[in-house]
Amino acid sequence: MYTELIDLYDRDFNSDLSALTNIGKRISGNKDLMIQFINNINAVYTDSRFIYLPLKYKSDIRASQGLVAHESGHIGYGSFEIAFIKLVDILSKKYDLPPLFVKNLINVVEDVRINGINNIKFPGFYRNLRDLTFKMLDQLKSTIKSQNNILLYINLFLEDFDDFQMKPSLTKFNLSEEDWTAIGKVKRFLLKSLNPSTSILSCEVLCNILNKYIPKTQPSQQTNQQRRNNSLSRNLNPHMNPIPQMNTFNFIENNERNKKEGDKSKLDKISEELIEKLKDFKVNPEDLENLDENCDRLNSKLNGNDFDEMKEETTKKLKKESDEKTTEPYKKAIDDYKDLNDILKKVFDLDDLNPKSEPKIPIEDRHTIRDENEFKKKLKKFKDLIQKADEAMKERLLILGGNNYFINSHPPGRERKVVEVNIKTQKMCPDTMSYNQIREKYSGIIKKMKLIFSNIKNRDDIDTFQKVGRLNNKFIKAITSDYQFKQCFTRKITNKELRILILVDISGSMDGVKIRAAKIAMVMLYEALQHLANLRIVLFTGRYNALNILVKNFNEPLKINYFDKFGCHQNQRQNLDGVSIKHEAEKLKKNDIIIVVSDGQPAADGGYSLMDAIPDIHKVRKHFKIFAFSIDSSGDYLNKLYGKDWVLTGSRNNLELGNKMVKFCQIIVKEFYR
Repeated sequence: MYTELIDLYDRDFNSDLSALTNIGKRISGNKDLMIQFINNINAVYTDSRFIYLPLKYKSDIRASQGLVAHESGHIGYGSFEIAFIKLVDILSKKYDLPPLFVKNLINVVEDVRINGINNIKFPGFYRNLRDLTFKMLDQLKSTIKSQNNILLYINLFLEDFDDFQMKPSLTKFNLSEEDWTAIGKVKRFLLKSLNPSTSILSCEVLCNILNKYIPKTQPSQQTNQQRRNNSLSRNLNPHMNPIPQMNTFNFIENNERNKKEGDKSKLDKISEELIEKLKDFKVNPEDLENLDENCDRLNSKLNGNDFDEMKEETTKKLKKESDEKTTEPYKKAIDDYKDLNDILKKVFDLDDLNPKSEPKIPIEDRHTIRDENEFKKKLKKFKDLIQKADEAMKERLLILGGNNYFINSHPPGRERKVVEVNIKTQKMCPDTMSYNQIREKYSGIIKKMKLIFSNIKNRDDIDTFQKVGRLNNKFIKAITSDYQFKQCFTRKITNKELRILILVDISGSMDGVKIRAAKIAMVMLYEALQHLANLRIVLFTGRYNALNILVKNFNEPLKINYFDKFGCHQNQRQNLDGVSIKHEAEKLKKNDIIIVVSDGQPAADGGYSLMDAIPDIHKVRKHFKIFAFSIDSSGDYLNKLYGKDWVLTGSRNNLELGNKMVKFCQIIVKEFYR
């Protein structure tokens, strides 16, 4: 390990970040999930590969735990598998609602469902998130009042916060008692069977209830103020990012657009089938009561191990009532393998929401007349689909509970290989400047750089005046004869070897001034470090498979005639950064250093992209230090690949890359030989 000069992260934060990442991996089922703290955002969101948190939570581990558990729940518990685009399209057209309103409503319902599952499986993390929300309640109340934000109010009602259990009094949403009671039925239904299908049906019923309160004014007839009011604000709940392109459900929408038929899960297919059946059928709140008849058998039986983490305080009712429940009923429920809905019924006191009279199958809907037999058939199909979704969720929870992963970041396909070659055998497009021309043109600069390293030696000197140490075995001979021996004590000479692997991207975008800057930098670095460091220089490119081209190996002199071929490849012009770096890292020893020179994101045939490179590079970073020099290209992708260990350089000045690399190596060399 090098000193703090090279270690850019402090140890405590590394530990916290590792713990948060493990939480996210366990709940999401994605073994390659990563956590990133970002400045200038207000709340967390996820794209299923990363979870992004505001920088302000970096020092608040409890809040971060709750937020990470919530966002990873969206990945693991099926929010990415609710056929989001189709659901928004059907509900917005059927009830004549703005698509943005429907998207926000789905977000609210899914947030409640995810929190409901976390409350059972990870009560500590859920409690941390709930504590964070309590701190924000005053701000949320102000938002609800100023923006008439009915969805935010419903969100807090469904989450069972005390101050939001009464019918809201909002200027533009004066709900009737009947409709508020109906929303209570949605709450009961949603929390009894926490799977994506019940979430879809809950959204259907909420749209049915709320559509009469949403103005149907055409957008062209609305004033700016009306548009602002009708938008209901994008910040619907305390954990939703107000920037649309940086919102979990925007990523869910993008994910669905790119999802191929073969990539769809059971939950995906069940959701699509359910939404298709909702096209010509309006579900009323009373219909949920009919679905509730079989709800007791809908949830899968949970293994007792799932509740090991439950603590006594999590068995108390979430409402602030004075009477506290004992843990005995819960222990008995666990021993008897009771269904998830039974436990939820006790925790949330859902029996209070049961209708006082037996539910009746409605004959007349708000807009159409139903045939009773046809209605029963339709209702049975809904029940069957909910049960299928419940079984699929049972499988998912068993996978996650066993610390297994169901998301494969590397979709099945032809394995990518690495072809290793020597530059002397390859058809290259070399830069026109030769090694000798570069050395001659920049001789003054190279000489100065050599002077920088002149006082550094790669071994410890022998101290001829040492006064303590191991007695030299020739000392007796020296004092008993005429044999002349100046040292009475000696010590072992320690040789150090600094090994640096340099990988240079030679994809098509590097051609021209960038490849020349890289070539000049290699000459400057080799001339400055040839007596202090052992270098290996590799050029990497490829198409579907990676091509690693060796220019100079460890423990070998640089062959100038081979180096003069330094340039882009004639036939292969793409870059598979992760594949190439991972392959080269397998050859390294402990404490070797990797330097990467590139000018953009990974891209290659077969859809190879940034997301494919990230897992490979992060695996290498666990064992070796990787530092990147990016030519003319900056952006968030560099943070995702290398953390903070990268430097931006320009190509306008041919020497900028070389100067920065030499200065960087000066720090490394001094630290290494200190």
